[in-house]
Amino acid sequence: MDQALLHRITSLLRRDLKLGPTATVTEQTVLIGGDMDLDSIDILLVLTSLEKEFGVQLTSDKVSKSAFHTVGTLVAFVESTRGSTAPVVRAAPDQKSSADWLSMLPHGPSFCFVSEVRSIDPGRRADGTWRVAGDEYFLAGHFPGRPIVPGVLISEALAQLAGLTAASGEQGDHRRGGHLAHVDVRFMHAVKPPARISLRAVVRNTLGDLHQFDVAAEVEGICVAAGTVTIHLHGPELPHEPKA
Repeated sequence: MDQALLHRITSLLRRDLKLGPTATVTEQTVLIGGDMDLDSIDILLVLTSLEKEFGVQLTSDKVSKSAFHTVGTLVAFVESTRGSTAPVVRAAPDQKSSADWLSMLPHGPSFCFVSEVRSIDPGRRADGTWRVAGDEYFLAGHFPGRPIVPGVLISEALAQLAGLTAASGEQGDHRRGGHLAHVDVRFMHAVKPPARISLRAVVRNTLGDLHQFDVAAEVEGICVAAGTVTIHLHGPELPHEPKA
């Protein structure tokens, strides 16, 4: 086994899993079902770091589970896949209108922070817009007199767009609900209303019902927020009644 690679991966695991300096991490350390007992979110975060560090793709459920049996199997899998490139298969563009997509959001009108869906590549990426007029209820007490759009709501807008993207990749007519499982978004600039916020969500990784997206928000071509969100899709749901 490549000892240098083993060292890099154990260092990555210590960092991502926030293991203390006294924690023992060896080639034989069991990752799933052992003392660490990684859950799906832990695995997805480590997969993302491995992709960044080594340029590998670890998105297959079967490969991911076998690779995460022990630290040794994870090292062996990374070693065997470095430099390989998986083929990209794109689904045909979906022809739903923006209103059709927005009607699939589980939120009521007062908690919908996507004004328009401009495009969706099913299951892969989407672009949208959130228009903030300046007279919204949530701005009344947020820095009165000098309001700014709350960063938590920009994150929610990005999560809503990501959720639509994840659900759009499902086959058949059954809709799947979901919720935000993890968010890591940095804010570079404050957004002052009125504003037209451009939203983007691009799938980074999938693991079972978990879908991780790179997300970004821009205003007039300037990036105001960027990071990742992870959506957990639920089982199939019956179509809900159209909104009034």
